[in-house]
Amino acid sequence: MPLQRLPALFALLTLLLPLRAPGAEVQVQAGPMVGYAEMREAALWVQTTNAALVQFAYWPEGQPDQRATTPSALTQQESAYTATLVAGGLMPGTTYAYELLLDGKQVPLNYATTFSTPPNYKDRTPPPDFTVALGGGNYVNDRLFDPPNRIPGESYHILLAIMAKNPAFMIWLGNNIYLREADWGSRSGMLERYRHNRAQPELQPLMASVPSIATWSSHDFGPPAADRTFLGRKQAQEAFRLYWPNPDYGLTEDLGLACSARWGDAEFFILDDRSFRDLTALSDERKQILGEAQVNWLLQSLRKSTATFKVIVMGSPFLNPVENPEHYSAAKIERDKLLQQITWSETGGLFFVSGGKEFGELTKMVRASASDVYEVTVGPLTGRPAQDTGELNYFRVPGTTVFDRQFATLRFHGGEDARQLTVTVFNADGDQQWTRTFNRADMGPQ
Repeated sequence: MPLQRLPALFALLTLLLPLRAPGAEVQVQAGPMVGYAEMREAALWVQTTNAALVQFAYWPEGQPDQRATTPSALTQQESAYTATLVAGGLMPGTTYAYELLLDGKQVPLNYATTFSTPPNYKDRTPPPDFTVALGGGNYVNDRLFDPPNRIPGESYHILLAIMAKNPAFMIWLGNNIYLREADWGSRSGMLERYRHNRAQPELQPLMASVPSIATWSSHDFGPPAADRTFLGRKQAQEAFRLYWPNPDYGLTEDLGLACSARWGDAEFFILDDRSFRDLTALSDERKQILGEAQVNWLLQSLRKSTATFKVIVMGSPFLNPVENPEHYSAAKIERDKLLQQITWSETGGLFFVSGGKEFGELTKMVRASASDVYEVTVGPLTGRPAQDTGELNYFRVPGTTVFDRQFATLRFHGGEDARQLTVTVFNADGDQQWTRTFNRADMGPQ
């Protein structure tokens, strides 16, 4: 070995030795997981049980001779032994196989590790048909911290049912971990809850091959009614970022966890309805859920978007008019002003998606001098569903209320001049509960 390389080697050993107990065996705690996937790069995530040097190798499926590797990273205790690495130099519309290297050795797994990149179809081919999965409310039981004499979480096979629908990627709609009361008061408690949930066995195959993007809702953030004054807000944001490799988060602190992603002719705007929440203001005009900066970012992004479909995603219902502190209607003036500005901008192809509730439904809002808009609210994946609505949503579309554990898909399909969006809700076994198809021609200006 050349002498000039020895100092670098000794420096690496100095980092590793204090962080690993003598004889400690390092294993994969959770993952690997595919985060965001762009045309030219994708995020790959993993968590180990102790400090370890991690790296990913990847290649176009069926072409192992084109093998490439990500940079390596050292998982450390202060970041919960997690690491997100970027696979670069990818080609659009290509499926890649990958493997995890732990301290330089391949980690054998009994499920597929692949991901696909979005197609670069513009001015080349008609828009592609593809499916996006939607789900939230993933409750992983923990006997020490769960209510006695009750099993809150069940039907974990629903995660495998999602895989069977072959989605291009999945959007997690909040309540993804269900923080318990014991977790709220400390960074270590929040990180331990994430660690417990992310190690769920049924979750591993899904996250290893279906790219994931996430937003959050009340149970990912803190106590009931927690808002921007919650002292653990920064810790909750940090934990979220460590475990969810989203596309670029907000450009500034004013945007919190907001981000956007595009696949084919659909663009998804992921909103943060927790970081700026303030419903304690004395006047209704000052009540907010998104905040001025995030509202402005959304409006500007919608105006600039060239996507055929524009999907707004939030961890709580957007269009539901029922007065509820967990609905956007709780900041009615902010919400109505935003909807009015969206209408004035003549944004076409608009569709809303939300989570954060214990049942699912489709909401329809009729707008004067503009096309109707719809929102699918998806109930819990594995959490305990409600037995009735307990509210009067007079915008609800009849026949779309679902009280079972559930997930949904958005299917974008059809010819270039006849694109359609089909929304379907499934139960834990993957059986269809209801479906609706919307013609792009009926969704406002092209």
